[in-house]
Amino acid sequence: MIRIFALDMDGTLLDSNSKLSEDNIKALRDLESTGVRVVLASGRVFKSVLYFASKIGTNPCVIANNGAILGSDYDNLFFEKPLEDSDLDRLYNLAIENDLDFHFYDLDTYYSNKLKIEKLDHLRKDKGDEYTTNILISDDPLRELREKNHKAYKFQINKTNEHGLGSEGISKLVRNEFSDRLYMTSSFGGVLELMSKGISKFNTLLTLAEKMGFTRENIAAIGDGLNDLEMIEGSKLSFAMGNAREELKEIASHVVSDNNSGGIREACEIIKEYNRV
Repeated sequence: MIRIFALDMDGTLLDSNSKLSEDNIKALRDLESTGVRVVLASGRVFKSVLYFASKIGTNPCVIANNGAILGSDYDNLFFEKPLEDSDLDRLYNLAIENDLDFHFYDLDTYYSNKLKIEKLDHLRKDKGDEYTTNILISDDPLRELREKNHKAYKFQINKTNEHGLGSEGISKLVRNEFSDRLYMTSSFGGVLELMSKGISKFNTLLTLAEKMGFTRENIAAIGDGLNDLEMIEGSKLSFAMGNAREELKEIASHVVSDNNSGGIREACEIIKEYNRV
């Protein structure tokens, strides 16, 4: 029986305008009423994931920063694994030295050295003038993080396909130095997401399942990007969105409609049917 349903957010739960539809909220609440725990699993910062999870239920549980954080609120973090300070220092210097477009996250803040409003559009709330997370732009964002005595959980390099080194060149640059110390993935083209070694959405999902007394046989998952690959591959029931990468569609047990066309509702109905059998 499926007892946990893990959902990616961008390109999956949220539509192409990064909005959470009432249809998806209703479908997920209906599913939870049958005893299935809904868990959002995203590459986003914890605060942003928690914002959307709280729209679905009053007792949220979320996986953020591609698995680096698991919790229900700031005072109830069940698992966390930030980047080592030395790795963050080197990533930061590497980005500065090569003029890379980057940002990084602690629990509730997006840090960068350049203000590019279009990069923040997906973090806007429904009203449009507020964001689902804090935004800190500084000439030295790493100093700002350290002055708050905070840790970073994810470092992201953006627009790799527009840089002179190209996506493969930047990936090689990072792999050469960090392949034994960092987990590297990508939620969509042109980005490289970096977390501590051993971190992934699925590994943290298994930590949650064990905490709840379940196994992978009790997990369903849905996603669209390469950072969802392990989750789709390892879950008992798996769903690729209609807009998902082909790599996910090839291994998922089901392919549903895209993120603008009811794919979440379809997946919820399949899970309910599976549990009835």
